[in-house]
Amino acid sequence: MSKIKTLVYFDNDKGRDVEILMPVLYYGEKYLNLEIEKAFIFDIDKIRRHKPDLVILANTIGSRNHHLIAKYAHQNGIKVFALISEGNFRTDGTFNYWGYNTDRKFYQEYICHWSERTRKFLVRELPEYADRMVVTGATGFDRYKIYDFETKESFLKRYGLEGFRKVIGYAGWAFGKLHNPNGLEELHETYKEHAPDFIRWMHRQQIEVENLLRTAIENNPDTLFILKRHPNEKHPHLTQPDNNEMVRLADYPNVLYLTDEEDVHTLISVSDIWTAFESTTVLEAWLMKPDMPTIFLNPDPDFKRDINYKGTVVVSEAEDFQNLIDEFYRKGKVEAMYTPERVEARHRIVRDVIGFADGMNHIRAGYYLAETVKKIRPGKTRKVKPRLLYVARWLGLSLGQYFYYKPLFLRLPKFKKTVWIFDRHKLPGIERLKKRYYPYLDRFHAEHDIPEKITRSSWWKSLWESART
Repeated sequence: MSKIKTLVYFDNDKGRDVEILMPVLYYGEKYLNLEIEKAFIFDIDKIRRHKPDLVILANTIGSRNHHLIAKYAHQNGIKVFALISEGNFRTDGTFNYWGYNTDRKFYQEYICHWSERTRKFLVRELPEYADRMVVTGATGFDRYKIYDFETKESFLKRYGLEGFRKVIGYAGWAFGKLHNPNGLEELHETYKEHAPDFIRWMHRQQIEVENLLRTAIENNPDTLFILKRHPNEKHPHLTQPDNNEMVRLADYPNVLYLTDEEDVHTLISVSDIWTAFESTTVLEAWLMKPDMPTIFLNPDPDFKRDINYKGTVVVSEAEDFQNLIDEFYRKGKVEAMYTPERVEARHRIVRDVIGFADGMNHIRAGYYLAETVKKIRPGKTRKVKPRLLYVARWLGLSLGQYFYYKPLFLRLPKFKKTVWIFDRHKLPGIERLKKRYYPYLDRFHAEHDIPEKITRSSWWKSLWESART
């Protein structure tokens, strides 16, 4: 049986999209005869050079490159299978579900949803695509049921911070968008006529959240505060210094400020308490460590937001934050996390946001990946029309890497925007992650007898009916 030549596009070799794709690629390799070749998001011409049977993407709307890849593959008769990176979108009409897809056409075989909530909404909005809209669950969250994660002791040793025993994590918000042109443009595009008021509100909140964090850091010198920058705070080509609610706190001796050095699941794993201004990472904390307190630091808690706040504790004052910290280290828990309302909210939020919390969302996605593969004739000779822009990009990348010297490129205005491309394009971390993650997936599939179960149609039917949280 011929292999299915598969080109998988990544914009980085770590982070959210990699976590979304990795378990699905495992399924494809193990059960669907996929022969996977990785590709960097900038190198769209690799579709012409590689002539794959199938292109896989984490999403088709998250950047212009994502959209162009899906379109180029589709135009040349190549099947596209795509997931969704930001699947917890609002269903009140305020979310731009097209993103960078300026054509307002879907080029992938299936529109994969995290939950039935979002599927129903988009079916109402775009009924012409109803038969292609499916629920897979959020594949990136499967790792909390499958993988082993780093211990606090190992992490602190790596950073030479063994003197700390208490660790509080903070997931940054996108305040950094206020301080770069691209971010401001996104805010104006999203909030339209309300953007000026919202931007002023964001400026005030940034200052007040920074003050809340500063007070806690100064009042708890024996506690390490890990502050993690939001991944979408600024575009990767921007090389300007960070400006957000955390960066001015980085020099405290009990602060570790991180940009993209660590995955968020590692930081949740090593933290005792998980905090944020507003973040879906609290949901990840609930999945990994159900007894971990999650706290939102909201000087102004009255704003339009996702429902995650209903399952977590919200504080507006530094004194209230300190009381929760003291309570946890004195009693081992925060009582406010266990009110009936918050407990029920967490169960409901997990269901409405990620669909299923059983670790099998990558298998549900695998079902639709298999349906896509059924439409492919492997071994077929393909002709892919060259696009001058994409060929020029490839040639520029191929030749430019021999002259790339980061300190010099950072000093040249026309070249510094390409630093992220040359830094990432070889994607060395993908193979390392495969070697690390695939044994965990092997273990999970063996423990749940997946190779046998996927041969039974009755089991597939039950997979969407069971394990809802």
